[in-house]
Amino acid sequence: MIYAVSKLFTALFLPPGIFILILGICAAFAKRYRGLLAASTLLLYALSIHPVADRLLAHYEEPFRDTALPVRADAVVSLGGGNMRFNPIPLVDEAFKRHIYALALAKKMDAPLIVSGTGERGYNEYLALIDSLKSLEPIVSQQLRNSCETELSHFCIIPETRSSDTYENAKLSAEILQKNDPAVVVVTSAYHMKRALALFRLAGIKRVYPAAVNFYIDSSKKGFEAKDLLPSVWALLNSYRAIHEFFGMVKVKLRELAKK
Repeated sequence: MIYAVSKLFTALFLPPGIFILILGICAAFAKRYRGLLAASTLLLYALSIHPVADRLLAHYEEPFRDTALPVRADAVVSLGGGNMRFNPIPLVDEAFKRHIYALALAKKMDAPLIVSGTGERGYNEYLALIDSLKSLEPIVSQQLRNSCETELSHFCIIPETRSSDTYENAKLSAEILQKNDPAVVVVTSAYHMKRALALFRLAGIKRVYPAAVNFYIDSSKKGFEAKDLLPSVWALLNSYRAIHEFFGMVKVKLRELAKK
């Protein structure tokens, strides 16, 4: 009983539930713009429940679940996801999973790892990864080389610190490789992968393989429970991710048209 009351309280009186409640009350008593307020209430509610939000996000995530990877690649490229300096592990959650998974793949393939992404005040994704690895040093069993001194044919970590968006991630990674038709494994969050692959191909890397992490949809779950109909900030965040990627793909199409 206490658990149910706690869930209901969280859903109604914390965002986004409190805003849905306020909009609904305004719609009920408003004399003007009642239809607009009611529509806004319903839209915010729909985007804030898992049956709707997860369906939106699944369109971007599901194609990249359990994808096959090559035995060998010319490079693994890990796309930046953000960092916060002076934390014990500076990489934020998404970035940590991206870079650690990419690191494991690069070691397994004996291929260079390009850590791509800039940061605030000169503290980029590469530096955040190195500092995170230092914090994990007691459980890291193998020494890591931090730079490639010769040709890019074996495992090492290469910083790419100038890119500020996914297209620049792809373009500058291609410049680092300087190979004709390289085979590249791209590591990023599952919802972001569709756009990332399109931009890597647009940058001239045609043989690109997806290695997705950070899945936010549980594909094993069938149907939904009553509690899934309560508004949740996590569901709203999934809706945000899906809408963000929709407009991101619009930008990709515009880039493709401009390049023709």
